[in-house]
Amino acid sequence: MKRYISIIILMGLLLASCGQRPVSGYVVGKKYVPEHNTIHYNPVLHMNQVQHIREQWVVFVADSCRVTPCHVTKETFTRLQKGQFVTAKGFE
Repeated sequence: MKRYISIIILMGLLLASCGQRPVSGYVVGKKYVPEHNTIHYNPVLHMNQVQHIREQWVVFVADSCRVTPCHVTKETFTRLQKGQFVTAKGFE
């Protein structure tokens, strides 16, 4: 019984640590993906299916180790400029 409780606690801790990491660095790129539809074949149903993709605004933030894509709102996307320093808590 103790083993099951410890496994459940361990799984809870692992799931809690899966959140997004804080991002801070400089904006090195911006990308707008317009709203569109994609068609793919579903082998289970034996038919094509249409998937609707909403518009996306992506800002690429670089720190000393990597470049991280961040999905932002339209207002934040238009406000940010390349070379601007940003943090996870808010944009300066």
